[in-house]
Amino acid sequence: MTEETMFSYRISTQFADRSLIDFLAGRFKYRPPAEWLQMIGFGRVTVNGAMTAADHLLKKDDIVSYRDVLREPPVDRNIQILHEEETFLVANKPGNLPSHSVGRYIRNTFIFLLRQRMADRGFQGTIHLAHRLDRETSGIIVAAKTSVAHRSLLRQFETGTVKKEYVAVARGIIHEDSFGVRGFLAPDRDSCISIRKKVVYEDSAGAKSSETAFDVIKRKASSTVVRCRPITGRTNQIRVHLEHAGHPVVGDKLYGRSDDEFLAFARNVRAGDYGPLPWLETPRHLLHASRLIIHHPISGEVLVFDAPLPGDMRSFIRDNRF
Repeated sequence: MTEETMFSYRISTQFADRSLIDFLAGRFKYRPPAEWLQMIGFGRVTVNGAMTAADHLLKKDDIVSYRDVLREPPVDRNIQILHEEETFLVANKPGNLPSHSVGRYIRNTFIFLLRQRMADRGFQGTIHLAHRLDRETSGIIVAAKTSVAHRSLLRQFETGTVKKEYVAVARGIIHEDSFGVRGFLAPDRDSCISIRKKVVYEDSAGAKSSETAFDVIKRKASSTVVRCRPITGRTNQIRVHLEHAGHPVVGDKLYGRSDDEFLAFARNVRAGDYGPLPWLETPRHLLHASRLIIHHPISGEVLVFDAPLPGDMRSFIRDNRF
């Protein structure tokens, strides 16, 4: 997708009293600071409708707007609605689709495409995500259609009353029928990649408790299909735990790979090259959110939702292509 579009953002408390350039460079990292400075200089960025300097200090509720040409990476737009009623809906998100805007993904996101679809059907409200999945993780995702439902669903996810199950294809043969990983997650200080996490000791800086239970579903020639039941809900928890167990997720570009490999992947993406690298078994990591158990946001009734494995995972499991 390539077109010039106007984007506007209301400044929250988080970004108040920061300079315009600090806000843009910190919030929208897909463009380096030098390019943001150039856009400000050319008058393509405004604050409350007026051109201003890069060092202008922003206030809460200021409206920052800019025109940009979208060159978004390609995504899988095949969103399937599994369940819908007046207050919320449940969808099956494909792999290679961000849940929300991040980096270069603005319109090519689950929430943007879902809102667009609902608007085309005549829905006049606002759709809000109740949680998120990693871009490459497929499976069940819940969105609220009313503010009351949104608050209820957020509370369920925040308090840990939601039960989740995932299916992953892990590298290597896992001999135990069932096993668990319990430990503390924190940034990996041995890695130059800021987003990488690892299992650490409890007294490590930023350590957060985590636990996942695993059950083997099927063993293939050189991979294992496992059911994953996260007890806690830390970012990248399943991927980190499987790497810690010695069986990272097939297709994972971050966990179970070296810094150099991940950085090579990132460089290619920034250059607009989305082709497979020689060490990648699959275009995406094979992790799927297969089951979600929640309470109805209004009645409190227990609801169970299941999403079938996507075609790429079924094909890999059938063929065991590595």
